[in-house]
Amino acid sequence: MSGQALPLWRAAIRPRIFLVLFAGVAVAWAVWHVLAGRVFSPTLLIYAAGAHTPMAVFNGSAYELREERPLSAYPPLLIDAVLLMEDRRFYEHHGVDLRAVMRAAWANAQHESIVQGGSTLTQQLARSRYLTRERTFSRKIKEAALALGMEIILSKPEILERYLNDVYLGQRGTYEVRGMTAASRHYLGKEPGALRPDEVALLVGLIRSPNTTSPLVSLRRACQRRDLVLRRMWEERRLSDADYRRALKERVRVVRDSTVGATHFLDFVRKELEAKLAGASNGGALKVFTTLDVATQQAAYRAVVQGLSKLDGRRKRTPGITVEGALVAVDVKAGAIKAMVGGRDYQRSQFNRAVQAKRQPGSLFKPFIYLAAFEAGRVDGREALTPAAIVEDRPLAPDAGNGRWRPRNFNGIYYGKVRLREALERSLNAATITIGEQVGLSRVIEQARASGIESPLRPSPATLLGASEVSVLEITAAYGTLARGGEWLRPHTIRRVEDGQGHLLFEERREVRRAASPQAAFLVTSMLRGAIERGTAASAYGLGLTREAAGKTGTSNDLRDAWFVGYTPDLIAGVWVGIDSGAPLQLTGAQAALPIWTQFIEHTSVGHPSRSFEPPPGIVTAKIDPASGVRLTSDCSGGVDEVFIQGTEPRATCPRGAFVPWRWVRHLFSR
Repeated sequence: MSGQALPLWRAAIRPRIFLVLFAGVAVAWAVWHVLAGRVFSPTLLIYAAGAHTPMAVFNGSAYELREERPLSAYPPLLIDAVLLMEDRRFYEHHGVDLRAVMRAAWANAQHESIVQGGSTLTQQLARSRYLTRERTFSRKIKEAALALGMEIILSKPEILERYLNDVYLGQRGTYEVRGMTAASRHYLGKEPGALRPDEVALLVGLIRSPNTTSPLVSLRRACQRRDLVLRRMWEERRLSDADYRRALKERVRVVRDSTVGATHFLDFVRKELEAKLAGASNGGALKVFTTLDVATQQAAYRAVVQGLSKLDGRRKRTPGITVEGALVAVDVKAGAIKAMVGGRDYQRSQFNRAVQAKRQPGSLFKPFIYLAAFEAGRVDGREALTPAAIVEDRPLAPDAGNGRWRPRNFNGIYYGKVRLREALERSLNAATITIGEQVGLSRVIEQARASGIESPLRPSPATLLGASEVSVLEITAAYGTLARGGEWLRPHTIRRVEDGQGHLLFEERREVRRAASPQAAFLVTSMLRGAIERGTAASAYGLGLTREAAGKTGTSNDLRDAWFVGYTPDLIAGVWVGIDSGAPLQLTGAQAALPIWTQFIEHTSVGHPSRSFEPPPGIVTAKIDPASGVRLTSDCSGGVDEVFIQGTEPRATCPRGAFVPWRWVRHLFSR
């Protein structure tokens, strides 16, 4: 008898041994994941300037919108709705619900398709955070093992809290929306505690199929799913009859512009981070505190997208050719990059045109010729050039090394004798080349490099008209040297980096150098103010500009690239518009880039009073004859005010009463 009982005993205990061993392996695996920090541990937490919560979380492969809250922050109605729709027996099972699995298998077999899932909340959490999305038997085994282990290590409230903070709820632009708090804020614009029953149902309805029932994708499907959840809540007595009827009548109101639109900026931050830390991190999540200003970034993104959309309407659209744009905004005082737009649609193209693209800047390069000219007299002791100095604007044929080059003014007209101020304000090519050759090409290139242009500059006369390619970021930084009174400051995106324990790993240190005298830089700024007031960028005021600013348009050969870089005393912004392939845009900087810049500057300046550019010590003002550039005495009538570095004012003066009105006529009609 005992000989027969032993095999039965062994047969009965073998499944139990297997379950114990399986549970032990599951627990060990879960402990390895959870306690080793591999679970719920994002790679980067990225903060905007002044923010206390991350603007984005990078999980190693994608950017997330995630804001974690304690379980107590979620309203009971939301928790009840999640459990009703996703895991009714959450408090009864131990990670895997065999009853739910069998029920789902039966339903799927009847419909000959997958119409119901049997995964518990714990399994969903395990799948979401630790496993791939492949549908294989081995993955289901891992999912079940991990769920069993988690149920032993974590309490039910801990699992529920992590689920509510982690569940995938669709895409908002290029970001994954993770967790009920992020979904509530970025879809509905409110905290979870302020949700109405219909809004609770809308969010819970996203869990099963977030990318098809998203209100951003299909409002009809979102409402159908919401109503299904509401009905279940009513049937289970979580809603009264009156609340149920009221909830069904509510309209879905979705926040349309909740994200920052800064994915190109985030990519750039990650590359900067790799260079700055160079393995200094000891693993785990890093907190990266950036310079990005959310309001400024949103204004930049809107300006680029809206500006390019207007250009689409103006141009004859060619299939397969899309007009692209980029914008960089830098704080004058600190050198902090406050906004960066690398293209109109990150989902379509991750190429960052603000930093990766190199294009010919055209006339944007000219201010550095004049800066070198004003610096030359200070350094060499030669007779100083001034904004009032006269230069000949006439046809030229300089030697370009491979034959004679015949540059011409944009409109084909030459103006004869003009002041340096007029040459820059009106962007006269011939006069500018004459100044560049007088100063010396090598000196101009040296000045441009000192000002912040780091791309190769060819030693050719064509470089004087912007033939050497640069990025939006570097030309904007170079204009920052002018805005900062001749001081170059390396632009930066990262203020500091901390590890998960709050230890400081990196902190930004100012990299600064003197590139030009404050006086020479101010003369160029004064002339660039004139470019906006009466020169090539004069349309800015008609476009809505209301404050004092300095800037320059740029248009490359064959109208391929359109630029504008401008600044106020507080903010520098550079805009590029063009076509990725290099095909002609057929628009100038004033037509394509200036409207984007103007919209951006005005939106970021709301509530801030207009400030003037203050002259540094050593700058004086004198009245001159606009046609000849000679200084007018108190005995001479008329004239215009001009700025000079002290001691460089014109020595020649008009004879008593010699100011002739016809010079004014010539001056006016030459514009």
